[in-house]
This record gives sequence, structure tokens and C-alpha cells, in this order.
Amino acid sequence: MITRKILATGIAALALSSCSTITHTSQTAAVDTQVYNLTVADMKVASKKDSVTVDWKWNPLSTVSLKAQKESATHTLLGKSDADVLVEPQYIVNRRGIFRGGSVTVTGYPATYSDFRPMTADDAEKIATVNGDYNTVIVNPVISTTADKVVKPARRPTSPIMRSRRAMNNYQFVNVLGGVVFDIDDQVEAGYQFGAMYGKVGQNWGWYGKFTLSTAMCWRETYGYHHESNEERKWTPSVTVGGIKTLGHGFSGFAGVGLGGYFVNEYDNYIDKDVTKFSIPVEIGFMKRFHRVNVMLGATYATPLSSGSGNVDFFLGLGYAF
Repeated sequence: MITRKILATGIAALALSSCSTITHTSQTAAVDTQVYNLTVADMKVASKKDSVTVDWKWNPLSTVSLKAQKESATHTLLGKSDADVLVEPQYIVNRRGIFRGGSVTVTGYPATYSDFRPMTADDAEKIATVNGDYNTVIVNPVISTTADKVVKPARRPTSPIMRSRRAMNNYQFVNVLGGVVFDIDDQVEAGYQFGAMYGKVGQNWGWYGKFTLSTAMCWRETYGYHHESNEERKWTPSVTVGGIKTLGHGFSGFAGVGLGGYFVNEYDNYIDKDVTKFSIPVEIGFMKRFHRVNVMLGATYATPLSSGSGNVDFFLGLGYAF
């Protein structure tokens, strides 16, 4: 009897020592379940195209992008036709040149939305049809049951790289500039100049116009029984026009010719004086565009038409491209 109790106790102890406890940890995640009810509408498209032309004037203090000009023309046409959207819009841009602004002509099919409603099974079937294997797309994200102009064949998209190249190689600019004025004969003290430059850069060639004012301290000395000496600051304007050659990667070179003046020292009848005389300036320079910022460097030679050796004007410029 004692032996059976000892055996039973040993078996129970062995069973208890062989047990293990397993703990399970569970995780839950919140799932946002919402049902979206899409809204569709009919779009009625006019059977004939309509067009409108919007003009803009050049303003050096405020520039409007071509994209904004197109949007303005589109809104004008929609207001004229009392429409909600323009189907197949086409734009013709006309730039009139320096200080003259331009115009945008937009042409398209005016269209209006109507019968806004929750999507039905019939609407869903139409969407599935146009998004199937028929290689068609919807011009606007609505379903039209009143006009067949809404469903259009898929078009091959234009290359954005080519558009960016055209945009980079066609722009206008306004630069402000300044520099120093040297008399080649070193008879007149060095002066300085400042001015502005406006132009247009094209795919290969462009043009520009530049206006500057040059100044220097001019001396006048009279020799004889009564020696007199005085100084006076004198100014001379200069206007040049020329061409711009596109070199690539934002670089361009320019050269021009114009009308202006130069400083020269003359001696006549015991009078030694610095004067300004008529000149035909010629110039050359380079320009680099960094996105919307222009940086330029150049030199102008004010040719001597009467006396002296002329002046050399070195200038730097900074401007805005648009």
C-alpha cells in the first residue's frame, strides 16, 4: 500500500514538472472603412467652335506669364459663351515685339454641365465601357449622355523635353548695368557709367537695345598771365543696338553699334581742357541665364571721330528673364 502511494506521488510530480505555460499576444489595427458615392453629370457640347482674342500691353514693372494669359483668354471665352468648360482648346500667341505686348487667341467648343447626380448602375456601365479595350479616354472627368464629342481618341502626348527646350531658348530680358570708363590716352580721369538693356533671345538669334550714361570729372586749365584751373563733371549718353547669338546651355553672345559720345583732352590757345565729342560706339559681350536671372559682361569702344584715341567702357549687368 505504501509502495503504491509513493509511485502515484512520483508520477504526479513528474507530470507537474513537465508542464509549460504559453502566452499569446495579439495585435489589432484600425481599418477605415468608408463608402464613396461618386457624382456624375451630363455635359452638353456646342456643335460649333467659338473663339476670342485677348490683348495685353508690355509693362516693365509687372510681367504676366504666358500660361496666365492663356487662362485669361479661356475665362473670357467661357464668360462670352456662358459655358462651364472649353473642349479641345487651341491657342494662337502673337508677340508684337519690343514695348508692344501681344495677344492670345483661343478657339474651342464651349460646354456646360447639367444633371449632377449620384452614380447609377447605368453610369457605371458607361464608365466601364470607355475604360475598356476601345482605346478611348474622357476629355473631362464626367459622363456625357448628350454629346458624342466628349469621348475622344487617345492622343499622343507631346514631349515635355521639347517644350522645355523651346521655353529656355525663347525669352525676353531686362538688365541693369554699370561699369568704368577709361580714356585710352590716359588724359582724362577714369569715370563710370550706368544704364539698362532690353532684348529678346530666340532659338538661334535675337536682338537687344542698350542705353547708358557715362560721366567723368573734366579739367580746364588756362595758362598765361592769369593761371586758372577748375573741374566739372560732364555726362554723355550712348545708345546701341545689336544682335544676340544663342550659344547653348543658357549662354549667348552679343555685339552692337550705336551713337554716343566720348571724353577727350584737347589743348588750344593756352587752354588745356577735357571735353566730350561725338562717337560711334561698338561693343561685344556675353550673357548667361540662370533660370530667371541674367548675368552679363561686356566692353564698349567709343571710337574717336575727331581727336584722341577714344574710350573703353567695361560693364557688368544683372537682370531678369521672362
